Amino acid sequence: MFQPNYTNPTWREYIDLLNWESRLVQEIEIHSRRRDWRKVIDLKREKQKVAIRRKCLKAALQQKEKPAQ
Repeated sequence: MFQPNYTNPTWREYIDLLNWESRLVQEIEIHSRRRDWRKVIDLKREKQKVAIRRKCLKAALQQKEKPAQ
């Protein structure tokens, strides 16, 4: 699983997490249509973890961009 660098975040890492999250959404939709509910549950759990990482990375990026006072 992808582990972003929160101490020195980059926008590239943020974009990678966004892309990964969008792929998971697509996979959830595919497996929902196939009625593979166990896989859907696993994918939703993974998507939730990726969303948390993405939000934390975004906060780290915003903190990095703030000027030192």
